[in-house]
Amino acid sequence: MTHFRTIIKHGFEEVALWRDPDVELEAICAIHSTARGPAIGGTRWQPYEDVDAAFDDVLRLAEAMTLKSSAARLPFGGGKAVVIGDPSNKTEAQLRSYAEFVNEFEGRYLTTTDVGTTTSEIDQLSQWTQHVVGTSPELGGSGDTSALTAVTVLSGIYATLEALDGDPSPAGRNIVVVGVGKVGSKVARSLADAGARVMVADIRAIAAGVLAAEIGARTVSVDEAYVTPCDLLSPNALGGVFGETSIQALQCRAICGGANNQLVRDPEDAALIAERGILYAPDYVVNSGGVISVAQEVAGWSYEQSVEHAEGVFGTTREIFELAERRKITTAEAARDFALSMLPQSVPSRSS
Repeated sequence: MTHFRTIIKHGFEEVALWRDPDVELEAICAIHSTARGPAIGGTRWQPYEDVDAAFDDVLRLAEAMTLKSSAARLPFGGGKAVVIGDPSNKTEAQLRSYAEFVNEFEGRYLTTTDVGTTTSEIDQLSQWTQHVVGTSPELGGSGDTSALTAVTVLSGIYATLEALDGDPSPAGRNIVVVGVGKVGSKVARSLADAGARVMVADIRAIAAGVLAAEIGARTVSVDEAYVTPCDLLSPNALGGVFGETSIQALQCRAICGGANNQLVRDPEDAALIAERGILYAPDYVVNSGGVISVAQEVAGWSYEQSVEHAEGVFGTTREIFELAERRKITTAEAARDFALSMLPQSVPSRSS
Protein backbone atom coordinates (compact mmCIF):
# COMPACT_ATOMS: atom_id res chain seq x y z
CA MET A 1 0.00 0.00 0.00
CA THR A 2 2.91 2.36 0.67
CA HIS A 3 3.98 2.16 -2.96
CA PHE A 4 0.47 2.88 -4.21
CA ARG A 5 0.33 5.95 -1.98
CA THR A 6 3.66 7.12 -3.42
CA ILE A 7 2.45 6.52 -6.98
CA ILE A 8 -0.66 8.61 -6.38
CA LYS A 9 0.95 11.32 -4.23
CA HIS A 10 3.82 11.95 -6.65
CA GLY A 11 1.68 11.82 -9.78
CA PHE A 12 3.15 8.82 -11.57
CA GLU A 13 1.52 8.20 -14.93
CA GLU A 14 2.27 4.51 -15.25
CA VAL A 15 3.91 1.73 -13.28
CA ALA A 16 4.22 -1.76 -14.75
CA LEU A 17 5.58 -5.10 -13.59
CA TRP A 18 7.07 -7.70 -15.94
CA ARG A 19 7.62 -11.32 -15.01
CA ASP A 20 8.89 -13.90 -17.47
CA PRO A 21 9.38 -17.20 -15.61
CA ASP A 22 10.69 -18.94 -18.72
CA VAL A 23 13.88 -16.84 -18.61
CA GLU A 24 13.80 -15.98 -14.90
CA LEU A 25 13.27 -12.25 -15.42
CA GLU A 26 11.48 -9.83 -13.09
CA ALA A 27 11.40 -6.12 -13.89
CA ILE A 28 9.57 -2.94 -12.92
CA CYS A 29 9.21 0.19 -15.03
CA ALA A 30 7.94 3.50 -13.64
CA ILE A 31 6.96 6.39 -15.89
CA HIS A 32 6.68 9.48 -13.75
CA SER A 33 5.93 12.04 -16.44
CA THR A 34 5.67 12.40 -20.20
CA ALA A 35 4.51 16.01 -20.00
CA ARG A 36 7.63 17.29 -21.78
CA GLY A 37 8.14 14.24 -24.00
CA PRO A 38 8.86 10.52 -23.77
CA ALA A 39 10.08 9.39 -20.35
CA ILE A 40 13.79 8.74 -20.42
CA GLY A 41 15.82 6.83 -17.84
CA GLY A 42 18.29 4.00 -17.60
CA THR A 43 17.77 0.36 -16.74
CA ARG A 44 19.27 -0.57 -13.36
CA TRP A 45 20.03 -4.29 -13.10
CA GLN A 46 20.94 -5.49 -9.63
CA PRO A 47 20.12 -8.15 -7.01
CA TYR A 48 17.67 -6.22 -4.85
CA GLU A 49 16.91 -7.65 -1.44
CA ASP A 50 13.25 -7.98 -2.38
CA VAL A 51 10.53 -6.53 -4.62
CA ASP A 52 9.80 -3.76 -2.12
CA ALA A 53 13.39 -2.53 -2.32
CA ALA A 54 13.21 -2.57 -6.12
CA PHE A 55 9.92 -0.64 -6.00
CA ASP A 56 11.41 1.99 -3.69
CA ASP A 57 14.38 2.47 -6.01
CA VAL A 58 12.49 2.66 -9.29
CA LEU A 59 9.96 5.19 -7.99
CA ARG A 60 12.63 7.44 -6.49
CA LEU A 61 14.81 7.30 -9.58
CA ALA A 62 11.97 7.85 -12.06
CA GLU A 63 10.81 11.03 -10.34
CA ALA A 64 14.40 12.27 -10.18
CA MET A 65 14.68 11.80 -13.95
CA THR A 66 11.62 14.01 -14.46
CA LEU A 67 13.25 16.74 -12.40
CA LYS A 68 16.61 16.31 -14.17
CA SER A 69 15.16 16.48 -17.69
CA SER A 70 12.87 19.35 -16.79
CA ALA A 71 15.56 21.43 -15.08
CA ALA A 72 17.77 20.89 -18.14
CA ARG A 73 14.92 22.09 -20.38
CA LEU A 74 15.02 18.89 -22.41
CA PRO A 75 12.18 17.45 -24.52
CA PHE A 76 11.89 14.44 -22.20
CA GLY A 77 9.93 13.26 -19.24
CA GLY A 78 11.19 10.98 -16.52
CA GLY A 79 11.14 7.23 -16.09
CA LYS A 80 13.25 4.36 -14.86
CA ALA A 81 13.35 0.59 -15.00
CA VAL A 82 14.89 -1.92 -12.64
CA VAL A 83 15.58 -5.60 -13.16
CA ILE A 84 15.86 -7.81 -10.09
CA GLY A 85 18.85 -10.02 -10.70
CA ASP A 86 22.60 -10.48 -10.79
CA PRO A 87 23.98 -8.29 -13.60
CA SER A 88 26.90 -10.65 -14.11
CA ASN A 89 24.55 -13.51 -15.05
CA LYS A 90 22.46 -11.88 -17.78
CA THR A 91 21.46 -14.06 -20.70
CA GLU A 92 20.51 -13.14 -24.24
CA ALA A 93 17.05 -14.57 -23.56
CA GLN A 94 16.62 -12.20 -20.63
CA LEU A 95 17.69 -9.21 -22.70
CA ARG A 96 15.27 -10.21 -25.45
CA SER A 97 12.46 -10.57 -22.91
CA TYR A 98 13.32 -7.21 -21.38
CA ALA A 99 13.19 -5.62 -24.85
CA GLU A 100 9.64 -6.97 -25.18
CA PHE A 101 8.81 -5.22 -21.92
CA VAL A 102 10.20 -1.92 -23.22
CA ASN A 103 8.17 -2.34 -26.42
CA GLU A 104 4.98 -2.57 -24.35
CA PHE A 105 5.23 1.18 -23.71
CA GLU A 106 5.19 1.99 -27.44
CA GLY A 107 7.76 4.77 -27.15
CA ARG A 108 6.46 6.37 -23.96
CA TYR A 109 9.62 5.10 -22.25
CA LEU A 110 13.16 5.26 -23.68
CA THR A 111 15.89 3.39 -21.86
CA THR A 112 19.66 3.50 -21.71
CA THR A 113 22.51 2.34 -19.45
CA ASP A 114 22.55 2.54 -15.67
CA VAL A 115 24.09 0.57 -12.81
CA GLY A 116 24.44 -3.02 -13.96
CA THR A 117 23.93 -2.38 -17.69
CA THR A 118 26.47 -1.52 -20.36
CA THR A 119 26.59 0.18 -23.74
CA SER A 120 27.17 -3.17 -25.42
CA GLU A 121 23.98 -4.51 -23.81
CA ILE A 122 22.04 -1.46 -24.99
CA ASP A 123 23.42 -2.27 -28.45
CA GLN A 124 21.99 -5.77 -28.07
CA LEU A 125 18.61 -4.45 -26.96
CA SER A 126 18.49 -2.25 -30.06
CA GLN A 127 18.13 -5.43 -32.15
CA TRP A 128 14.70 -6.03 -30.59
CA THR A 129 13.47 -2.56 -29.62
CA GLN A 130 13.91 0.85 -31.15
CA HIS A 131 13.13 2.54 -27.83
CA VAL A 132 16.74 2.79 -26.61
CA VAL A 133 19.25 5.63 -26.55
CA GLY A 134 22.94 5.74 -25.73
CA THR A 135 24.03 3.00 -28.10
CA SER A 136 27.63 2.93 -29.28
CA PRO A 137 28.75 5.50 -31.89
CA GLU A 138 29.13 2.68 -34.43
CA LEU A 139 25.35 2.24 -34.24
CA GLY A 140 24.67 5.97 -34.40
CA GLY A 141 24.41 6.52 -30.64
CA SER A 142 26.08 8.99 -28.31
CA GLY A 143 28.23 6.38 -26.58
CA ASP A 144 30.26 7.65 -23.61
CA THR A 145 28.36 10.47 -21.89
CA SER A 146 31.12 11.46 -19.46
CA ALA A 147 32.42 14.38 -21.55
CA LEU A 148 29.13 16.29 -21.45
CA THR A 149 28.56 15.35 -17.81
CA ALA A 150 31.91 16.95 -16.99
CA VAL A 151 30.78 20.07 -18.88
CA THR A 152 27.59 20.37 -16.82
CA VAL A 153 29.40 19.70 -13.52
CA LEU A 154 32.02 22.34 -14.33
CA SER A 155 29.30 24.81 -15.36
CA GLY A 156 27.63 24.21 -12.01
CA ILE A 157 30.96 24.70 -10.20
CA TYR A 158 31.54 28.04 -11.94
CA ALA A 159 28.06 29.22 -10.95
CA THR A 160 28.60 28.06 -7.37
CA LEU A 161 31.93 29.88 -7.09
CA GLU A 162 30.30 33.01 -8.48
CA ALA A 163 27.55 32.78 -5.85
CA LEU A 164 30.19 32.44 -3.12
CA ASP A 165 32.42 35.38 -3.98
CA GLY A 166 31.10 37.06 -7.13
CA ASP A 167 33.73 35.46 -9.37
CA PRO A 168 33.21 32.19 -11.31
CA SER A 169 36.92 31.59 -11.87
CA PRO A 170 38.43 28.56 -10.08
CA ALA A 171 41.87 30.23 -10.06
CA GLY A 172 43.37 30.20 -6.58
CA ARG A 173 40.43 28.28 -5.08
CA ASN A 174 40.92 25.19 -2.93
CA ILE A 175 38.77 22.45 -4.47
CA VAL A 176 38.48 18.81 -3.40
CA VAL A 177 37.33 16.34 -6.05
CA VAL A 178 36.12 12.98 -4.73
CA GLY A 179 36.02 10.22 -7.33
CA VAL A 180 38.36 10.36 -10.32
CA GLY A 181 36.52 8.12 -12.74
CA LYS A 182 35.49 9.24 -16.20
CA VAL A 183 33.69 12.38 -14.97
CA GLY A 184 35.70 13.27 -11.86
CA SER A 185 39.06 13.02 -13.63
CA LYS A 186 37.87 15.42 -16.34
CA VAL A 187 36.55 17.84 -13.73
CA ALA A 188 39.78 17.74 -11.70
CA ARG A 189 41.96 18.19 -14.79
CA SER A 190 39.96 21.18 -16.03
CA LEU A 191 39.98 22.87 -12.63
CA ALA A 192 43.75 22.40 -12.30
CA ASP A 193 44.26 23.82 -15.80
CA ALA A 194 42.20 26.86 -14.71
CA GLY A 195 44.51 27.52 -11.77
CA ALA A 196 42.63 25.91 -8.89
CA ARG A 197 44.50 24.26 -6.03
CA VAL A 198 43.06 20.77 -6.49
CA MET A 199 43.00 17.85 -4.11
CA VAL A 200 41.76 14.47 -5.34
CA ALA A 201 40.46 11.39 -3.54
CA ASP A 202 39.32 7.99 -4.70
CA ILE A 203 38.90 4.55 -3.18
CA ARG A 204 41.37 3.54 -5.91
CA ALA A 205 44.32 5.30 -4.33
CA ILE A 206 46.67 4.43 -7.19
CA ALA A 207 44.37 6.04 -9.77
CA ALA A 208 44.10 9.17 -7.63
CA GLY A 209 47.90 9.29 -7.29
CA VAL A 210 48.48 8.96 -11.03
CA LEU A 211 46.02 11.75 -11.83
CA ALA A 212 47.43 14.00 -9.10
CA ALA A 213 50.93 13.62 -10.52
CA GLU A 214 49.68 14.49 -14.02
CA ILE A 215 47.80 17.66 -13.05
CA GLY A 216 49.87 18.90 -10.11
CA ALA A 217 47.24 18.09 -7.47
CA ARG A 218 47.49 16.67 -3.95
CA THR A 219 45.91 13.43 -2.85
CA VAL A 220 43.84 12.89 0.27
CA SER A 221 42.01 9.82 1.48
CA VAL A 222 38.28 9.60 0.83
CA ASP A 223 37.56 10.00 4.53
CA GLU A 224 39.80 13.07 4.71
CA ALA A 225 38.21 14.60 1.64
CA TYR A 226 34.90 15.24 3.36
CA VAL A 227 36.48 17.02 6.34
CA THR A 228 39.21 18.97 4.53
CA PRO A 229 38.81 22.77 4.68
CA CYS A 230 38.20 24.00 1.12
CA ASP A 231 36.22 26.44 -0.96
CA LEU A 232 34.34 23.71 -2.80
CA LEU A 233 33.82 19.98 -2.40
CA SER A 234 32.95 18.11 -5.60
CA PRO A 235 31.58 14.57 -5.01
CA ASN A 236 31.70 12.56 -8.24
CA ALA A 237 31.50 8.98 -6.99
CA LEU A 238 28.88 7.35 -4.77
CA GLY A 239 25.65 8.99 -3.64
CA GLY A 240 24.18 9.07 -0.17
CA VAL A 241 27.25 10.76 1.33
CA PHE A 242 25.57 13.72 3.04
CA GLY A 243 23.56 12.70 6.08
CA GLU A 244 23.03 14.11 9.54
CA THR A 245 26.41 13.02 10.92
CA SER A 246 28.60 13.66 7.86
CA ILE A 247 27.11 17.13 7.30
CA GLN A 248 28.20 18.24 10.77
CA ALA A 249 31.80 17.30 9.93
CA LEU A 250 32.02 19.21 6.64
CA GLN A 251 34.65 21.94 6.37
CA CYS A 252 33.81 23.19 2.85
CA ARG A 253 32.09 26.41 1.83
CA ALA A 254 30.14 24.83 -1.03
CA ILE A 255 29.20 21.47 -2.60
CA CYS A 256 28.86 20.83 -6.32
CA GLY A 257 29.50 17.49 -7.99
CA GLY A 258 28.26 14.86 -10.39
CA ALA A 259 27.35 12.03 -7.99
CA ASN A 260 23.66 11.09 -8.04
CA ASN A 261 21.44 11.32 -4.95
CA GLN A 262 24.09 12.89 -2.73
CA LEU A 263 21.63 13.60 0.10
CA VAL A 264 20.57 10.73 2.34
CA ARG A 265 17.27 12.56 2.86
CA ASP A 266 16.01 15.14 0.39
CA PRO A 267 15.15 17.90 1.28
CA GLU A 268 15.82 17.44 5.03
CA ASP A 269 19.59 17.13 4.63
CA ALA A 270 19.65 20.15 2.33
CA ALA A 271 18.29 22.15 5.26
CA LEU A 272 21.07 20.86 7.51
CA ILE A 273 23.66 21.86 4.91
CA ALA A 274 22.13 25.34 4.70
CA GLU A 275 22.18 25.65 8.49
CA ARG A 276 25.93 25.04 8.35
CA GLY A 277 26.23 27.99 5.96
CA ILE A 278 27.31 25.72 3.09
CA LEU A 279 26.03 26.38 -0.43
CA TYR A 280 24.69 23.22 -2.09
CA ALA A 281 24.21 22.85 -5.86
CA PRO A 282 21.52 20.14 -6.34
CA ASP A 283 23.09 17.14 -8.05
CA TYR A 284 20.40 16.43 -10.64
CA VAL A 285 20.80 19.96 -11.97
CA VAL A 286 24.57 19.86 -12.40
CA ASN A 287 24.97 16.23 -13.52
CA SER A 288 22.49 16.46 -16.40
CA GLY A 289 25.17 16.02 -19.06
CA GLY A 290 24.33 12.35 -19.50
CA VAL A 291 20.73 12.96 -20.46
CA ILE A 292 21.76 15.96 -22.56
CA SER A 293 24.19 13.68 -24.37
CA VAL A 294 21.50 11.23 -25.40
CA ALA A 295 19.18 14.11 -26.32
CA GLN A 296 21.27 14.68 -29.41
CA GLU A 297 20.15 11.25 -30.66
CA VAL A 298 16.44 11.93 -30.19
CA ALA A 299 16.34 15.64 -31.01
CA GLY A 300 18.91 15.45 -33.80
CA TRP A 301 21.27 17.97 -32.23
CA SER A 302 24.87 18.33 -33.33
CA TYR A 303 27.57 17.75 -30.74
CA GLU A 304 28.22 21.50 -30.71
CA GLN A 305 24.55 22.17 -29.90
CA SER A 306 24.73 19.61 -27.09
CA VAL A 307 27.80 21.32 -25.60
CA GLU A 308 26.05 24.69 -25.77
CA HIS A 309 23.02 23.22 -24.02
CA ALA A 310 25.26 21.65 -21.36
CA GLU A 311 26.98 24.97 -20.70
CA GLY A 312 23.52 26.42 -20.02
CA VAL A 313 23.65 24.66 -16.63
CA PHE A 314 25.65 27.70 -15.46
CA GLY A 315 22.61 29.95 -15.91
CA THR A 316 20.20 27.37 -14.50
CA THR A 317 22.29 26.90 -11.36
CA ARG A 318 22.48 30.67 -10.93
CA GLU A 319 18.67 30.92 -11.28
CA ILE A 320 18.18 28.27 -8.61
CA PHE A 321 20.52 30.02 -6.18
CA GLU A 322 18.70 33.31 -6.77
CA LEU A 323 15.30 31.65 -6.30
CA ALA A 324 16.42 30.08 -3.01
CA GLU A 325 17.72 33.42 -1.75
CA ARG A 326 14.62 35.35 -2.84
CA ARG A 327 12.16 32.89 -1.31
CA LYS A 328 14.30 32.03 1.73
CA ILE A 329 14.17 28.29 0.99
CA THR A 330 16.88 25.67 0.50
CA THR A 331 18.53 25.24 -2.87
CA ALA A 332 17.07 21.71 -3.01
CA GLU A 333 13.55 23.10 -2.64
CA ALA A 334 14.32 25.81 -5.16
CA ALA A 335 15.61 23.26 -7.69
CA ARG A 336 12.49 21.15 -7.32
CA ASP A 337 10.19 24.17 -7.70
CA PHE A 338 12.19 25.32 -10.73
CA ALA A 339 12.00 21.90 -12.39
CA LEU A 340 8.28 21.51 -11.72
CA SER A 341 7.61 24.98 -13.10
CA MET A 342 9.03 23.78 -16.42
CA LEU A 343 6.42 21.02 -16.68
CA PRO A 344 3.26 21.61 -18.68
CA GLN A 345 0.00 20.31 -17.25
CA SER A 346 0.25 16.62 -16.41
CA VAL A 347 -1.32 13.99 -18.62
CA PRO A 348 -3.86 11.51 -17.19
CA SER A 349 -2.33 8.78 -15.03
CA ARG A 350 -2.44 5.08 -15.79
CA SER A 351 -1.07 2.09 -13.93
CA SER A 352 -0.79 -1.61 -14.60
